[in-house]
Amino acid sequence: MFFTLKSNIIEITMTETQPKQIKLMLVEDHILTRIGLKASLEKLGNIEVVAETSNGREAIDLAKEKKLDVIIMDIGLIELDGIETTKKIKEINPSIKVIMLTVHESEREILASLTSGADGYCLKDISPEQLYAAIKSVSEGDIWLSSEVAEKVLRNLYGKELSEVKKVDFASKASEAKDGKVIKTPFKIPTVQLSDRELNILKLIVDGKSNQEIAEKLFITLATVKTHVRSILTKLSVDDRTQAAVKGMREGLVTF
Repeated sequence: MFFTLKSNIIEITMTETQPKQIKLMLVEDHILTRIGLKASLEKLGNIEVVAETSNGREAIDLAKEKKLDVIIMDIGLIELDGIETTKKIKEINPSIKVIMLTVHESEREILASLTSGADGYCLKDISPEQLYAAIKSVSEGDIWLSSEVAEKVLRNLYGKELSEVKKVDFASKASEAKDGKVIKTPFKIPTVQLSDRELNILKLIVDGKSNQEIAEKLFITLATVKTHVRSILTKLSVDDRTQAAVKGMREGLVTF
């Protein structure tokens, strides 16, 4: 909003605040997929595709040259796979957000992507609208996992913290952690403010408890549990209980 003065009459002009333009790079080795992604995303909103490549090493160079907010990264790239490419880009500029967009859905690939610093993991059957939501979410500092991926993460991590997951050397397809050491990753310090009651309920969600079981354990009504769960989902900016559990562990809000 701004003011102008004409003939002693103040005119008020309203201006709408435009959403921040998200500068994005596509790293995908199938050219038709890349063309389709670019066309779909640029139709949806405030996204500008400023770079694209099929090559992991070239992606690293472009990340140095371009001002990027988000990268859509495939895993199966030529020369350097998407997981190692993500790791190197994060070392160069941790503020760049990376979403893995792939057909790979094994637990090994998912966990290796997260430990490499990926901020999101989506399967290629995702709708353009959901992908746009993921891009917007990670650009604002959140973590995005599709429900199928989140379930695999929970199954694999049950009973241990994400920082204890071993980094897999995908370049050599080794099944052992590099040098036999646990590689701890720089997870964010918790910034989400949950009440003590919400933290207790989130821990029980991570433990796999239903709303009814939580109500019985905490001696509160089912309606109260549902209210707290809705509040937790809102505060964590997630869509369901599974994503809430994964994000709670990733953010360090709950541990085992």
